[in-house]
Amino acid sequence: MHSLIKPSQPALRTILNKNYSALSTIPNVMRVRHISSTSACKKDIESWKKEISQKTKVETDVITPSQVNLLGNTLDHPKFNYDQFPAHGTEIPPGWHLAYFPPRVPEKELAKDGYDKEWSPPEPYVRRKWAGGKLEWNVDNPLRVGDEIKMESKLSKVDIKKGNSVFVWVDGKIHNKQGLALTESRCWVYTTDDASKEEEVSKITQNKSSSHEVMSNPEFSFNVTPTPITLFRFSALTFNSHLIHYDHTFATQVEKQKGCLTHGPLSLIYMVNQLDQYLATKDADQQAGHNQTKDRRIKSFEYRCLKPLAVNEALTISGRWKTNDKEGPSYDLWIMNDAGDVAVKGLAIIDKVN
Repeated sequence: MHSLIKPSQPALRTILNKNYSALSTIPNVMRVRHISSTSACKKDIESWKKEISQKTKVETDVITPSQVNLLGNTLDHPKFNYDQFPAHGTEIPPGWHLAYFPPRVPEKELAKDGYDKEWSPPEPYVRRKWAGGKLEWNVDNPLRVGDEIKMESKLSKVDIKKGNSVFVWVDGKIHNKQGLALTESRCWVYTTDDASKEEEVSKITQNKSSSHEVMSNPEFSFNVTPTPITLFRFSALTFNSHLIHYDHTFATQVEKQKGCLTHGPLSLIYMVNQLDQYLATKDADQQAGHNQTKDRRIKSFEYRCLKPLAVNEALTISGRWKTNDKEGPSYDLWIMNDAGDVAVKGLAIIDKVN
């Protein structure tokens, strides 16, 4: 979902001939080399947009302790690893709702490389990656173990870029019995086989120079290296069957990546969890010193995925206080890859619970 690179036809034919009969129909899509006309393509997108804009997807789930524990073991979270099952009513860490509301569709309705096509535009936009998003938490109504939850999702925006990409924004609202708990906007970018890596990166990065601003003087940092097992476990937990996350041959020979790619949602969880733990430690220290301070929570987080993150790549997740503004104190968060580049960048707004 991070990066989609045009494969050469010889490489594609080679890999598809090697026991990839399930993907035998991909070449017909990938051989699209020219769109008859830009206006015709836009017409197809507008027609799809008009149709899908009428749709509201409603999903239900239950925040089970087992799923929290399994994600805790995937991340090696100190409160939820090994056999530590959270008690009923335990508040789940920010971002862990992503282990719920999996795509509930049979394999025949997935894309040929395994991703869920629920919000996908029509062909030839067949390649997908996670581009970013925004989350807004109701700090007075956090999600807790045992909650029966409902998510209503709706298309919010479609942005057709000049060239071969379409950005699709979907807004989801998650409620428990107490009301609204979380609003999340997700952005995917869909491209054709003609879209080059350079074109995709330049569109998502937009203001690349600003990413260097947050590369120094972090208040906290955490190092992690996602392994093939990490990515497999996260794919299993989220029921994400996109081959690029767990099939090395597909990721390297078809997608032309260095290896399988770390999930965008996993990067998001890494970032907000590190800030959440940092704030909890800082608040505990202040309270131990008899400072009258309230526990702080992340109120919102907006982020962009700038570069793909490959499996076995050493990552550094960092953050630092930025400023106080009318919305509240804010923190810059970022992930640096093993080359020292900022791969994911975001801004978190902090609030205090009553």
